[in-house]
Amino acid sequence: MQDEVHLRTVKMRGLLGFLSYKANELVHVDRITEALWDGDAPPDPGKALQSPASRLRRVFREENCPAELTHEHRSYRLDIDQSIVDFHRFQAMMREGHRARGGGDLRVAADLFAAALELWSGPLLADLDTQWARRQRESLTNSRLIPAYCALFDTSLLLGDLDSVLNGLPALLSDHPHDESLAIRWVRALTDANRADEVPVFFREFASRLADDLDAPPSADLVQAVRDATARRPARTARKPALPRDVPYFTGRDDLLDQLDTRLAAGDTGVVALDGLPGIGKTALVKHWARSRRAQFPDGVLHDDLAGYSTGPPAEPHTVMGRFLAQLGVDPAGVPDSTDARATLLRRLLATRAVLVCLDNVRDSSHVRPLLEATSPCPALITSRQRLTGITYRDGVQSLSVPALATSEATELLAKRIGSRASEDPAAFATLVDLCRGLPLALRIVGEHVAMRPAAPIGELADELRHTQRLLDAGAHGDDHTTTLRSTFSLSYRALRDEERRLFRLLGLHPGTRFSVRAADALAGTGDTERVLDALVGAHLVDQEGAGRYHAHDLLHAFAADAAREDEPAEQRARAFRRLLDWYLRSARQAGMRLSADDQHVPELVPEEPVEALTFDNGGDALRWLLTERQNLVASTYRAAELGHHEHVWRFAGVLNVLNRHEDPQNLLEINELGRRSAELTGHRDAVGGCLNNMGTIHARRGEDAAAGRCFELAHKAFTEAGDRRGVAVTTHNMGVVHLKLGHLTEAITWLDEALAMSLRDGSEWQVANTHRRLGDAYRKLDRLPEARSHYRRSLYFSQAHDDLAGQAASMSRLAALNLDEGLLDEAVQYGQAAVDMFDRVLVDRDGTAAALCVLATAHLRHGTHRTAISMAREAVRTYQETKNASGEADALILLGRALSASGEPAAAATMWSAAAELISAPADPRADVIRDLLAGADEQSLPAPRTEGSLGGGPVVNELPSDVG
Repeated sequence: MQDEVHLRTVKMRGLLGFLSYKANELVHVDRITEALWDGDAPPDPGKALQSPASRLRRVFREENCPAELTHEHRSYRLDIDQSIVDFHRFQAMMREGHRARGGGDLRVAADLFAAALELWSGPLLADLDTQWARRQRESLTNSRLIPAYCALFDTSLLLGDLDSVLNGLPALLSDHPHDESLAIRWVRALTDANRADEVPVFFREFASRLADDLDAPPSADLVQAVRDATARRPARTARKPALPRDVPYFTGRDDLLDQLDTRLAAGDTGVVALDGLPGIGKTALVKHWARSRRAQFPDGVLHDDLAGYSTGPPAEPHTVMGRFLAQLGVDPAGVPDSTDARATLLRRLLATRAVLVCLDNVRDSSHVRPLLEATSPCPALITSRQRLTGITYRDGVQSLSVPALATSEATELLAKRIGSRASEDPAAFATLVDLCRGLPLALRIVGEHVAMRPAAPIGELADELRHTQRLLDAGAHGDDHTTTLRSTFSLSYRALRDEERRLFRLLGLHPGTRFSVRAADALAGTGDTERVLDALVGAHLVDQEGAGRYHAHDLLHAFAADAAREDEPAEQRARAFRRLLDWYLRSARQAGMRLSADDQHVPELVPEEPVEALTFDNGGDALRWLLTERQNLVASTYRAAELGHHEHVWRFAGVLNVLNRHEDPQNLLEINELGRRSAELTGHRDAVGGCLNNMGTIHARRGEDAAAGRCFELAHKAFTEAGDRRGVAVTTHNMGVVHLKLGHLTEAITWLDEALAMSLRDGSEWQVANTHRRLGDAYRKLDRLPEARSHYRRSLYFSQAHDDLAGQAASMSRLAALNLDEGLLDEAVQYGQAAVDMFDRVLVDRDGTAAALCVLATAHLRHGTHRTAISMAREAVRTYQETKNASGEADALILLGRALSASGEPAAAATMWSAAAELISAPADPRADVIRDLLAGADEQSLPAPRTEGSLGGGPVVNELPSDVG
């Protein structure tokens, strides 16, 4: 059963265990008595069983367990699906495994046997300690458990997975020291591992134990297995190349191992080239696969490190052939001098042998091609940091890239190395895993670093290794100072051509690990980096993850940054980073201009060197680019502030505000605070006002009206000091909106009338439309509906004149709500649907879409089409969640609760209202009282629909505040 249910008494647990073992079988009371009691059975066992049986039935009902306990003819039967009882699942899996093995599918069979054994956790019928239970446990161990292990071991040996057998058998032999079936498997495993010389010693000890403890001789089967092992030993060790040693703590890679199984099936002579970035575990994967599949290669493995990436020269094919001939038993005097003759002899010797060839650490295709020709009768595995396109395209070699480990696999690998310390500080352990970014070499180095410092708290070690330079240089203790990530990466870096090295280190200046080809162009100061990036992709120093987009592993990116500091002159670094900032800023400004209907944009900054900024055909393309690059834009802003590029910082803050409905509000607040400081330092009072105004809009969206008002007051003062009439008009408008949200309607109209006059005088149609909308909101709250309609219509007119789709949609959404107030449901639906459709075209104003959906939902609720109202309200909630607009989400949840309540779902409605209450932080918010009243009446089957969503205290905010800088 999936959920754990606590059974209070031993007899309940014992009865359930026994009847589960006898699932769906009618069992007489006498047999149950034998199982549950020894000599202390009650006088009337049938009556004694009634109580635990009754309690079991009650538990089944209360916990909704898929089981039924029946009683008939002094017998009990537990009717239950056997697939949820571990013992019966064990038996079913074993049957499936034997069928798979009989059909030749050894891998599936081994997986099924292993899964079955995992179900046998602890002793069978553990809650029973009667003679019957003890006899049954012993019988099932001998008849079921040990044969299951033997089936797994036999299959593993056939697959060549020798390590699992060698690791699994000793503990079993210790628990069952007289079991000859296990002893036979141990003899076979030792023989296959070239350890047949250990067999006689093991046999003497085992036979002596049988004689001393059981007074019995070894069986004929065991004796024959020992004879076979000792007879095979000389022949198998004379000419068989040694297997490469497996890598300790090898973890995961199941998919890659399966792919190698498929591509190098038994008897195949194909070639697979594995490539991947330095330290990704290519060699470990090859060694593990070769050892675990050794049964496919009874004549051994030819393995050699070709030193393609090392401090010394690469190994010549001529030399490697000589080493292979020696491994095959050729006398040194018989090894030919010429490369061609060595290749001919190798091919002749390998033609009659089942050998695997492993060519490790290859430099390029030309380096390995002669060896592939010489070993052509055998399958081969190649590893290289470089994608070997030459032998892939020309010779048909199959390529396979090795990725970083999944987080779960990385966690398991590090835990294996540091053992119990993994649980010492779970948060610090998770940090160590995250720092390594799935790179096996990094995980092993970090594991050794922690293991070598048992007295240091793991949290302190994690803090120390957060500094990438420390992590890159970790591992340089002991007798080898080259086993560091920095040394490993350096071999690949030094192998690059000059232009490739330069671009790679310049990429270290990029503020993030993901970048576009155009950003790389800006860093390099050329328009021809795509060709060089292809070379870096081939060297696995960067990865391509989409058309024109690339990614560098975090640790390689940190190494590149260090290389830039060491190898790139300071002046060239500064110029490259300035070009990158200029390109990001100018491109983001172009995107913002395409998205914003406002006619006043962030002032342009002339670049020191020419950069070709992106342009956009439409708002959708502009928004997609901004959303794709927002992390880089934010990181560029912080880096610019750190390096003193203050003219860039406040401009970045301005252009990024177009993402105020897509970016985390707290991030935008911090960015605008950076922009304000930079504007102060550079003497741009108008930019100071712009950043403060942006901060006010963000606070307003979060429902923090007092903070918003303070920001707008400071922005108004800065704009006044700068003589920026447009900025003064904007902040005057925004002060009116704050009063509007606080319910100070007279003050709101005063501020907004003043802002309208300023905007009309300056000829800003966009601002005029926006202020008319807000005046309409104020008059609507005063129930002066004709005046509200007049302002909404004028806002629609000016938005149309300015070709502002977002403004038009916002005005139509307001008109839809107004029609609701007047009871004109059809008109409300028409305006509301038109607003939703237009917002979907605008893309940038998702809050506006949500607000229009609330209007439509309210119209359908009042019309009685409750399911449609629920659907639209749910979509509004999801949209506000996407934009992180907590205030709007609260309104939508209240509306959703009303719709659910009206449809006869009061419990679901109460859940929505409780969620809305958690989002309302201000105690004076009138919606808090509304929610309390709604929850107080939540037990009623239906509640009256609201007049409009605006009656909840302002309703969703649409297109809420102008936010342009400068």
